[in-house]
Amino acid sequence: MIGKIWGKRRAVRRTSLSELNAALTTIQPHLNRSERLQSGLAEAVSHRADPEYRRRYSFPCYASSLPVPRRVRRRTAGRLEGTDALTMFAGISQIAVFVPPSDGTPRELPPPTPVRFPRCVPQAGEHPPSPRGSVSLVSLLQSIHRPADIRLSHFDALRLHVIADASPQDLIPERNFLPPVEEWNAVPQDDLLEANEATRKPLNNGNLSPGVQTYRERQKELLIDNAAAFRTIRRIPAPAGETAARLGNAYEFYKNLEFFSGYWPDTSLGPEAETSPKDENDTTPLHLQTHVRTGTGSQLPPDQRQQLLTAFIKLVAYDFGCNVSFPRVEPRLHLTPPQSASPPSYFNSSVTFIYRTPTERASARAGIVEGPVAALSARASTVFATEAEEHLDLAREIVAVLLTAQQRAREAKSEKRFGDGKWWTSTPRWGGGPGGPIGREGDKIDELLVGKEEKLVGGAGTENEGRKVAGEFRKTIGGINGPSASKRSKKTKDGNNMQIYESYRRMNPPGPTWDRKARYCAIGKKPGSGFDDVFMVSSLNHHICIVRAMVPEKLLGVFEGSNDREGWERVVMWRSKWYDLYLKEERIEAMGVVWGMMAWLMRKIEDPVKAEDQVANGAQDAKMDLS
Repeated sequence: MIGKIWGKRRAVRRTSLSELNAALTTIQPHLNRSERLQSGLAEAVSHRADPEYRRRYSFPCYASSLPVPRRVRRRTAGRLEGTDALTMFAGISQIAVFVPPSDGTPRELPPPTPVRFPRCVPQAGEHPPSPRGSVSLVSLLQSIHRPADIRLSHFDALRLHVIADASPQDLIPERNFLPPVEEWNAVPQDDLLEANEATRKPLNNGNLSPGVQTYRERQKELLIDNAAAFRTIRRIPAPAGETAARLGNAYEFYKNLEFFSGYWPDTSLGPEAETSPKDENDTTPLHLQTHVRTGTGSQLPPDQRQQLLTAFIKLVAYDFGCNVSFPRVEPRLHLTPPQSASPPSYFNSSVTFIYRTPTERASARAGIVEGPVAALSARASTVFATEAEEHLDLAREIVAVLLTAQQRAREAKSEKRFGDGKWWTSTPRWGGGPGGPIGREGDKIDELLVGKEEKLVGGAGTENEGRKVAGEFRKTIGGINGPSASKRSKKTKDGNNMQIYESYRRMNPPGPTWDRKARYCAIGKKPGSGFDDVFMVSSLNHHICIVRAMVPEKLLGVFEGSNDREGWERVVMWRSKWYDLYLKEERIEAMGVVWGMMAWLMRKIEDPVKAEDQVANGAQDAKMDLS
């Protein structure tokens, strides 16, 4: 239908009224994207409303010649007989109300979605709380069955301590890994190549980190004005006297940001740009405008926020030998109660991860990843009017952080699948007796008995059957009278049923929850510290923030079934301010924090044993030289 209206407008006369209604309903939210489609629809509706057009072309033969779905044919059988042209197009006046104005803008544009952020900041004391009695932490968390069950007491049980609006110096454990912005911006353009080699540091993958030259390139790309970048994305010619912006590595970022501008107003234009009425003297056509809002922020597709966040992180992660990868296995926070009788459970999450790319070419081509290094969490929530909604958003972040720490702690461990070694995954069903598929055990037994009787009877018909089989075999070789498609499908169907039944009888435990192509390791963790610094980039609205959480190893042991009587240190979470990706200055600040995060996580950590050996060898060499 859309293809008919788009390219062949003459075919509109053969289009039924139901198809036109369906097309208008389907593409109504996207009409502002194409003037050509709008003009085609307007022409189709105007033709249908013309009495002369209806008199000349509205015959039942056109409607009957269209391919109608089988269900529609059954429902409308006997109704089209005696239908004249006026009755067929009687509802055309009702369609005209859906026609957009000539300029392509909607009649009533909803107000923009206000920007809100959750303000749930639990505070935990430095000393461990009093014991909760017989209720363990895992049992308390397993009592959560729906979002309304989340209470502040659950965060207190985890000993969560949130520090909001933390500075970049507090987020990064070692401040010297943050890029010295003033010093690097003062480097002349001619001296960038020499200064770049001096600012590169060794990484834990054997390569060197990016230097001042790479930082200046990313800074230049993110400082491009949004309007100029959107013109490049939409292939709109630049104004007279200006050159088209070259986006470089930030093309994907601006491409997703331009899509955002159709739902979230661009804050770089100022607050008056959205609230002020449209200038009547503005003669810029719709297809040449760079900012056209067609919906609200709550209507933004959820995957677009994830794509924008991924494109922004990749600008920095690539140069550190990392990449953003969607998990091949559903991320889950596994909870194992201390009592063996209680069943384990889990919380799932839509988090994605930053993985380290292997330096071996064969491993990289095979899709093997190392890590996770950090986590990315993009959420589509826009309303935080109640405490329950704020608690839910914080719970999503906590689950993402804890499951990332749980995966990083899998280094040098093997997966223990749920139900492995239990009787209900090893004992055959029905006692292991023979039989056919479920519900047909008796039929299979009867067939076996009949077959045995025929073999025992044998008889004179054996020779005739042999000749018949030989003749059929010759016909099959000659290509004559082969097995029909129905017989082949029946054989295949029975075979598939038997395969499903055999899989059902094997009693295998559930599938694995670990990624087989992931080398789990805690990249950037301080050895022997007793806790793991987990970083996460969180995204809401058109903003991002960087989160650092210090997760104790004892808490991870409690999730695996250890006793929680001994207690653990509190989980401290630092959260930066929310950076607006529409604003150039805040984009640069967020890029600097992500740069420091990647530089600290990917730093080269010297093994204490190797360092002591090197010091001893150096002292021995010095003594030998002195002698």
